[in-house]
Amino acid sequence: MLQPGARIPDLPPLAEHAASGKPLVLYFFPKAGTPACIMEACSFRDNLALLRGHGAEVVGVSPDSATVLSGFASKYSLDFPLLSDAEGTLAEAFGVATQQLWAGKTFQSVSRTTFLFEAGGGLRQVWENVDPRDHVQHVAAAAAGMAAESSAQDLQARLEEARRIVSPFANAREAEARLDALRRSEGHEVAEHGAPLRAEAGGVDPAEVQGVLDTLRPYMRADGGDVELVGIDAGIVKVRLQGACGTCPSSTVTLRLGIEAQLKQRVPGVQGVEAVF
Repeated sequence: MLQPGARIPDLPPLAEHAASGKPLVLYFFPKAGTPACIMEACSFRDNLALLRGHGAEVVGVSPDSATVLSGFASKYSLDFPLLSDAEGTLAEAFGVATQQLWAGKTFQSVSRTTFLFEAGGGLRQVWENVDPRDHVQHVAAAAAGMAAESSAQDLQARLEEARRIVSPFANAREAEARLDALRRSEGHEVAEHGAPLRAEAGGVDPAEVQGVLDTLRPYMRADGGDVELVGIDAGIVKVRLQGACGTCPSSTVTLRLGIEAQLKQRVPGVQGVEAVF
Protein backbone atom coordinates (compact mmCIF):
# COMPACT_ATOMS: atom_id res chain seq x y z
CA MET A 1 0.00 0.00 0.00
CA LEU A 2 1.11 3.54 -0.73
CA GLN A 3 2.79 5.05 2.35
CA PRO A 4 3.12 8.67 3.60
CA GLY A 5 5.82 10.52 1.71
CA ALA A 6 5.06 8.78 -1.58
CA ARG A 7 3.95 10.76 -4.64
CA ILE A 8 0.48 10.50 -6.07
CA PRO A 9 0.52 8.02 -8.99
CA ASP A 10 0.56 9.72 -12.39
CA LEU A 11 -2.41 7.89 -13.91
CA PRO A 12 -4.96 9.27 -16.41
CA PRO A 13 -8.06 9.00 -14.19
CA LEU A 14 -6.35 11.15 -11.57
CA ALA A 15 -4.41 13.54 -13.79
CA GLU A 16 -6.68 16.59 -13.59
CA HIS A 17 -7.28 16.16 -9.85
CA ALA A 18 -3.61 15.59 -9.02
CA ALA A 19 -2.64 18.71 -10.97
CA SER A 20 -5.19 21.00 -9.29
CA GLY A 21 -2.62 22.47 -6.89
CA LYS A 22 -4.90 21.73 -3.93
CA PRO A 23 -4.79 19.10 -1.18
CA LEU A 24 -6.68 15.99 -2.24
CA VAL A 25 -8.77 13.53 -0.24
CA LEU A 26 -8.94 10.34 -2.31
CA TYR A 27 -11.14 7.63 -0.82
CA PHE A 28 -11.69 4.10 -2.13
CA PHE A 29 -15.00 2.32 -1.44
CA PRO A 30 -16.02 -1.21 -2.44
CA LYS A 31 -19.50 -0.87 -3.94
CA ALA A 32 -21.91 1.98 -4.57
CA GLY A 33 -25.35 1.59 -3.02
CA THR A 34 -24.33 -0.62 -0.09
CA PRO A 35 -25.16 0.73 3.42
CA ALA A 36 -21.59 1.48 4.52
CA CYS A 37 -20.69 3.11 1.19
CA ILE A 38 -23.84 5.24 1.28
CA MET A 39 -23.02 6.36 4.84
CA GLU A 40 -19.43 7.25 3.91
CA ALA A 41 -20.37 9.10 0.72
CA CYS A 42 -23.11 11.11 2.44
CA SER A 43 -20.73 11.98 5.26
CA PHE A 44 -18.24 13.38 2.75
CA ARG A 45 -21.11 15.23 1.06
CA ASP A 46 -22.29 16.79 4.33
CA ASN A 47 -18.77 17.86 5.31
CA LEU A 48 -17.60 18.94 1.87
CA ALA A 49 -17.80 22.66 2.67
CA LEU A 50 -15.68 22.09 5.77
CA LEU A 51 -13.02 20.18 3.82
CA ARG A 52 -12.99 22.76 1.04
CA GLY A 53 -12.66 25.43 3.69
CA HIS A 54 -9.32 23.80 4.51
CA GLY A 55 -8.41 23.89 0.82
CA ALA A 56 -9.02 20.18 0.14
CA GLU A 57 -10.99 18.55 -2.66
CA VAL A 58 -12.65 15.12 -2.41
CA VAL A 59 -12.60 12.34 -5.01
CA GLY A 60 -14.13 8.89 -4.56
CA VAL A 61 -12.98 5.73 -6.37
CA SER A 62 -14.66 2.33 -6.69
CA PRO A 63 -14.67 -0.69 -9.01
CA ASP A 64 -18.22 0.23 -10.14
CA SER A 65 -18.90 1.26 -13.72
CA ALA A 66 -19.21 4.92 -14.64
CA THR A 67 -22.96 4.40 -15.22
CA VAL A 68 -23.49 2.96 -11.74
CA LEU A 69 -21.46 5.76 -10.13
CA SER A 70 -23.39 8.42 -12.04
CA GLY A 71 -26.68 7.03 -10.73
CA PHE A 72 -25.24 6.77 -7.21
CA ALA A 73 -24.08 10.39 -7.27
CA SER A 74 -27.40 11.61 -8.60
CA LYS A 75 -29.49 9.65 -6.08
CA TYR A 76 -27.56 10.98 -3.06
CA SER A 77 -26.69 14.44 -4.43
CA LEU A 78 -22.95 13.84 -4.27
CA ASP A 79 -21.32 17.01 -5.59
CA PHE A 80 -17.76 15.68 -5.80
CA PRO A 81 -16.20 13.42 -8.48
CA LEU A 82 -16.53 9.64 -8.40
CA LEU A 83 -14.04 7.72 -10.56
CA SER A 84 -14.68 4.30 -12.02
CA ASP A 85 -11.77 1.90 -11.57
CA ALA A 86 -13.38 -1.12 -13.20
CA GLU A 87 -10.03 -2.40 -14.47
CA GLY A 88 -8.43 -2.05 -11.04
CA THR A 89 -5.61 0.21 -12.29
CA LEU A 90 -5.87 2.68 -9.43
CA ALA A 91 -6.49 -0.02 -6.82
CA GLU A 92 -3.28 -1.78 -7.83
CA ALA A 93 -1.26 1.46 -7.90
CA PHE A 94 -2.46 2.44 -4.42
CA GLY A 95 -2.22 -1.08 -3.00
CA VAL A 96 -5.88 -1.39 -2.00
CA ALA A 97 -6.96 -4.18 -4.36
CA THR A 98 -8.57 -7.15 -2.56
CA GLN A 99 -10.61 -10.24 -3.30
CA GLN A 100 -13.95 -10.72 -1.63
CA LEU A 101 -16.24 -13.74 -1.37
CA TRP A 102 -19.94 -13.15 -1.93
CA ALA A 103 -22.64 -15.79 -2.47
CA GLY A 104 -19.99 -18.41 -3.03
CA LYS A 105 -18.20 -16.36 -5.67
CA THR A 106 -14.85 -14.54 -5.48
CA PHE A 107 -14.60 -11.12 -7.08
CA GLN A 108 -12.15 -8.23 -7.21
CA SER A 109 -12.83 -5.34 -4.85
CA VAL A 110 -11.02 -2.67 -2.83
CA SER A 111 -10.45 -2.13 0.87
CA ARG A 112 -12.15 0.93 2.34
CA THR A 113 -9.13 3.24 2.43
CA THR A 114 -8.59 7.01 2.33
CA PHE A 115 -5.48 8.91 1.23
CA LEU A 116 -4.78 12.55 2.05
CA PHE A 117 -2.38 14.27 -0.36
CA GLU A 118 -0.69 17.64 0.09
CA ALA A 119 -1.07 20.34 -2.56
CA GLY A 120 2.28 19.36 -4.04
CA GLY A 121 1.20 15.74 -4.53
CA GLY A 122 2.96 14.15 -1.55
CA LEU A 123 1.01 11.62 0.50
CA ARG A 124 0.38 12.98 3.97
CA GLN A 125 -1.77 10.37 5.72
CA VAL A 126 -3.51 7.04 5.12
CA TRP A 127 -6.58 5.55 6.83
CA GLU A 128 -7.21 1.81 6.34
CA ASN A 129 -10.39 -0.17 6.98
CA VAL A 130 -12.13 2.99 8.06
CA ASP A 131 -15.34 3.22 10.05
CA PRO A 132 -17.71 5.32 7.89
CA ARG A 133 -19.59 6.52 10.96
CA ASP A 134 -16.85 8.94 12.07
CA HIS A 135 -14.14 8.67 9.44
CA VAL A 136 -14.74 12.00 7.74
CA GLN A 137 -14.26 13.88 11.01
CA HIS A 138 -10.74 12.44 11.28
CA VAL A 139 -9.99 13.43 7.69
CA ALA A 140 -11.28 16.96 8.27
CA ALA A 141 -9.09 17.34 11.38
CA ALA A 142 -6.01 16.23 9.44
CA ALA A 143 -6.85 18.60 6.57
CA ALA A 144 -7.24 21.46 9.07
CA GLY A 145 -3.84 20.73 10.58
CA MET A 146 -2.24 20.62 7.15
CA ALA A 147 -3.86 23.93 6.19
CA ALA A 148 -2.56 25.55 9.40
CA GLU A 149 0.96 24.36 8.62
CA SER A 150 0.69 25.66 5.07
CA SER A 151 -0.47 29.07 6.33
CA ALA A 152 2.44 29.25 8.79
CA GLN A 153 4.91 28.30 6.06
CA ASP A 154 3.43 30.90 3.71
CA LEU A 155 3.70 33.57 6.39
CA GLN A 156 7.32 32.61 7.08
CA ALA A 157 8.11 32.80 3.36
CA ARG A 158 6.54 36.26 3.14
CA LEU A 159 8.53 37.43 6.15
CA GLU A 160 11.76 36.13 4.62
CA GLU A 161 10.93 37.91 1.37
CA ALA A 162 10.18 41.13 3.26
CA ARG A 163 13.54 40.92 5.04
CA ARG A 164 15.30 40.83 1.67
CA ILE A 165 13.66 44.06 0.53
CA VAL A 166 15.99 47.02 1.11
CA SER A 167 14.12 50.17 2.03
CA PRO A 168 15.56 53.57 1.04
CA PHE A 169 15.72 54.32 4.76
CA ALA A 170 16.80 50.93 6.10
CA ASN A 171 20.53 51.28 6.57
CA ALA A 172 20.71 53.92 9.28
CA ARG A 173 24.34 53.24 10.20
CA GLU A 174 25.53 53.70 6.64
CA ALA A 175 23.44 56.83 6.27
CA GLU A 176 24.89 58.29 9.46
CA ALA A 177 28.45 57.55 8.36
CA ARG A 178 27.90 59.15 4.98
CA LEU A 179 26.29 62.17 6.60
CA ASP A 180 29.29 62.66 8.89
CA ALA A 181 31.61 62.46 5.87
CA LEU A 182 29.57 65.05 4.00
CA ARG A 183 29.51 67.37 6.99
CA ARG A 184 33.30 67.30 7.03
CA SER A 185 33.62 67.94 3.30
CA GLU A 186 34.16 71.47 1.89
CA GLY A 187 31.62 73.46 -0.08
CA HIS A 188 28.75 71.26 0.97
CA GLU A 189 26.50 74.28 1.49
CA VAL A 190 25.71 74.35 -2.27
CA ALA A 191 22.61 72.35 -3.23
CA GLU A 192 23.10 69.83 -6.00
CA HIS A 193 20.60 71.45 -8.36
CA GLY A 194 20.64 75.11 -7.44
CA ALA A 195 22.23 78.15 -5.82
CA PRO A 196 23.70 78.09 -2.31
CA LEU A 197 21.07 77.65 0.39
CA ARG A 198 21.45 79.63 3.59
CA ALA A 199 20.28 78.66 7.02
CA GLU A 200 17.25 80.35 8.52
CA ALA A 201 17.95 82.66 11.42
CA GLY A 202 18.15 80.30 14.36
CA GLY A 203 16.53 77.64 12.17
CA VAL A 204 17.35 74.58 10.11
CA ASP A 205 20.79 74.23 8.54
CA PRO A 206 20.32 73.49 4.78
CA ALA A 207 23.72 71.81 4.67
CA GLU A 208 22.65 69.22 7.20
CA VAL A 209 19.36 68.67 5.37
CA GLN A 210 21.20 68.25 2.09
CA GLY A 211 23.56 65.83 3.73
CA VAL A 212 20.72 63.56 4.83
CA LEU A 213 19.11 63.73 1.38
CA ASP A 214 22.41 62.81 -0.20
CA THR A 215 22.60 59.69 1.92
CA LEU A 216 19.08 58.69 0.85
CA ARG A 217 19.44 59.51 -2.85
CA PRO A 218 21.32 56.33 -3.91
CA TYR A 219 18.58 54.14 -2.48
CA MET A 220 15.88 56.15 -4.22
CA ARG A 221 17.77 56.13 -7.51
CA ALA A 222 17.98 52.37 -7.26
CA ASP A 223 14.17 52.39 -7.53
CA GLY A 224 14.23 54.82 -10.47
CA GLY A 225 13.54 57.99 -8.48
CA ASP A 226 15.34 60.98 -7.01
CA VAL A 227 14.93 63.74 -4.44
CA GLU A 228 15.85 67.43 -4.66
CA LEU A 229 15.93 70.02 -1.87
CA VAL A 230 13.82 73.02 -2.97
CA GLY A 231 13.86 75.14 0.16
CA ILE A 232 13.16 75.44 3.89
CA ASP A 233 10.40 77.56 5.40
CA ALA A 234 9.79 77.83 9.14
CA GLY A 235 11.20 74.38 9.77
CA ILE A 236 9.31 72.78 6.85
CA VAL A 237 11.68 71.18 4.37
CA LYS A 238 10.37 71.31 0.81
CA VAL A 239 11.54 68.58 -1.55
CA ARG A 240 10.79 67.56 -5.11
CA LEU A 241 10.35 63.82 -5.67
CA GLN A 242 11.22 62.82 -9.20
CA GLY A 243 10.89 59.74 -11.40
CA ALA A 244 9.31 56.56 -10.08
CA CYS A 245 9.13 57.95 -6.56
CA GLY A 246 6.72 60.70 -7.60
CA THR A 247 4.40 58.90 -10.00
CA CYS A 248 2.06 57.40 -7.43
CA PRO A 249 0.35 59.45 -4.68
CA SER A 250 0.64 56.64 -2.13
CA SER A 251 4.31 56.17 -3.03
CA THR A 252 4.90 59.91 -2.64
CA VAL A 253 3.29 59.94 0.81
CA THR A 254 5.33 56.93 1.92
CA LEU A 255 8.60 58.44 0.71
CA ARG A 256 7.79 61.85 2.20
CA LEU A 257 7.09 60.31 5.58
CA GLY A 258 10.31 58.30 5.40
CA ILE A 259 12.35 61.38 4.54
CA GLU A 260 10.61 63.35 7.27
CA ALA A 261 11.44 60.71 9.88
CA GLN A 262 15.12 60.75 8.90
CA LEU A 263 15.37 64.55 8.91
CA LYS A 264 13.60 64.98 12.23
CA GLN A 265 15.94 62.44 13.77
CA ARG A 266 19.17 63.90 12.36
CA VAL A 267 18.66 67.63 11.77
CA PRO A 268 17.71 70.01 14.61
CA GLY A 269 14.73 72.26 13.94
CA VAL A 270 13.03 70.23 11.22
CA GLN A 271 9.28 70.30 11.78
CA GLY A 272 8.13 68.40 8.73
CA VAL A 273 8.58 67.71 5.03
CA GLU A 274 6.44 68.97 2.15
CA ALA A 275 6.56 67.46 -1.35
CA VAL A 276 6.30 70.03 -4.16
CA PHE A 277 5.74 69.41 -7.84
